[in-house]
Amino acid sequence: MCPRLFLFSLPQLCRFEKVAELLQVCWFDVRGKTNTRVLSPKTHYSAYMVFKKADQCYGFKDEAIEAVVGMVGQEASRRYICFDEAIDGEFQRGERGMRPLVKPEEREDGWMEIELGEFFNEGGLMNSEEIEMGALETKRLNGKYGLIIQGIEIRPAKIR
Repeated sequence: MCPRLFLFSLPQLCRFEKVAELLQVCWFDVRGKTNTRVLSPKTHYSAYMVFKKADQCYGFKDEAIEAVVGMVGQEASRRYICFDEAIDGEFQRGERGMRPLVKPEEREDGWMEIELGEFFNEGGLMNSEEIEMGALETKRLNGKYGLIIQGIEIRPAKIR
């Protein structure tokens, strides 16, 4: 099945001119990159995927999606996320036993966000590394559709 994605405008609901709606895929793989020079040096950051669900959203209920964040060419941090905010329990049985799932939270603007991971930007003007982040599920070939993705936001990490 070929991936199908539809770009459309939501000017009253979104800070970007266009957003993407997932129409039909078997493999889910959304990635982004940015240069660390655009970020403040010596700062911990978190990457968040910002999304909504269309009226008909399928293939993401109780599904563990692998999230990856890290510098290109280096070992990335990995965690499992779930786009289903109503999932029962905090763990999903996987190939390697039980694993914690990060759930989404609703934002004040009506969109949902889920933390993909954290990274530290060593930074500096002479440093031009790229940070790569994304979410993927390519093991189960069930159909997936109805996820509306505004983008991936990078912002300073919350102090814990």
